Amino acid sequence: MLREHYRCDPAIIDFCNKKFYDGQLIPVPPAGPRHHPALVVVRTTAGNHMRAHSSGGRTNQREAEVIAKEVLRDFCQDVRRENIGVISPYRRQVDKITDALLERIQTDDALINDVQADTVHKFQGREKEVVIMSTVVDETAEGHRGIQFVDDPNLVNVAVSRATKRFVLVTNYDMVPQSRNLRDLVLFIRYSNPGEGVVESTVVSVFDLLYREYSAVLQPLADRLKKDSAFASENIIHTVLSEILTEAPFTDLALAPQVLLKSLLRATTALTPEHISYINNGATFDFVIYNRITRQAVLAVEVDGFEFHENNAVQRVRDAHKNAICAAHGLPLIRLATTGSREEARIRQALSHALDN
Repeated sequence: MLREHYRCDPAIIDFCNKKFYDGQLIPVPPAGPRHHPALVVVRTTAGNHMRAHSSGGRTNQREAEVIAKEVLRDFCQDVRRENIGVISPYRRQVDKITDALLERIQTDDALINDVQADTVHKFQGREKEVVIMSTVVDETAEGHRGIQFVDDPNLVNVAVSRATKRFVLVTNYDMVPQSRNLRDLVLFIRYSNPGEGVVESTVVSVFDLLYREYSAVLQPLADRLKKDSAFASENIIHTVLSEILTEAPFTDLALAPQVLLKSLLRATTALTPEHISYINNGATFDFVIYNRITRQAVLAVEVDGFEFHENNAVQRVRDAHKNAICAAHGLPLIRLATTGSREEARIRQALSHALDN
């Protein structure tokens, strides 16, 4: 029996109708004009941004940042924040998205606190005017192993049909070609909205140079990279830091790589025995920026690779020691995760803040 469907925008339910309901639904057009297409794909810049955690689950920091920094700005301005939902198949990705939203709250948009993020399964039975979905997986072998879970037909149907006004799919640069249901969704959106359906994200990271494929905007930096370290990630940041220190506000500063903590920081009663042991065991900063005239340290910089830091419980304890030691000495420390973005802007901001205090 044919059934009229009023809840979702016709373009949204049209996909679900054709894909999952054998055309049994009758979409009823909504009243009022559209400000954006009802279905949109936002694809991240080139690179494999998914990470698999040793304790289980997968995350994609880039997709989380694209949602917080671009999708909410570009596709949700006509919608109250409490009418926006962000979903992902993975609980750990929901946590990443929540953290990215909290960062926006602290900087420029307190209302983002009203945006609700949860797993697709937890969103079943709920609806929002705008639903944003992060697929997480990429084109690595590990990403392909996650396709079956992410591409489950019931999951895709639930995800899309939670949106009453607009559905935004945030996915990898290749747009999950190994999938079946998500691939059909992408193709449906491209066919329905030629020229508007697929949007290119502009969020990039200097660490994208660690991938075989990366955005063309990074090629000039790739051509200038220093080769002083055995670690490509440190060579990238060494190059970026060196160039930033040639800018007018920072020309009195200099850069030193691989600085021993014990050569820089004095003993203090604020340190625990564990902190002192950590210092005496040869702990180093990846980089220290200092005043070339007074020789006083201004900012410590750490490069945090995912496998050695976030995915390593022992190293996370060591990182916590280093954070506490810097806090006890009043030395600003910036951590640059290789899964993040906006490193140059963050470094400039950290330097400016350190010089002002």
